[in-house]
Amino acid sequence: MKKQKVGTPDLRDKLVTETVKKVMALLKSKGQEPDRTMVEKTTNEAIDDFVAQWYEVSLEAIELKDGEADFVTDEELDDPELIHEAKLRVIKELYEEPPEDFYETIAQSAVASH
Repeated sequence: MKKQKVGTPDLRDKLVTETVKKVMALLKSKGQEPDRTMVEKTTNEAIDDFVAQWYEVSLEAIELKDGEADFVTDEELDDPELIHEAKLRVIKELYEEPPEDFYETIAQSAVASH
């Protein structure tokens, strides 16, 4: 049986669940009564923003690692499969090693938009 190359797993649901839990706890520790729906919405927006900022860097890393390019061409930036893989890698990295202020920033945004 031929083994297929497996891409990066989609950890977005896990990331959202974990982040919402941590942000809710953070807000409660500050005496807030957070609205879970608002925290989820703010969390998803924060993840989307983070992915939008970093997926092209991930895309370039994929190309360079595969030794296929010294730089990424516009044509490669339009490859839906590569873009999807790059975004999954950003989400995985965010799940495994969130930036120091990630939860605090989401908590502040959730409170501000409430």
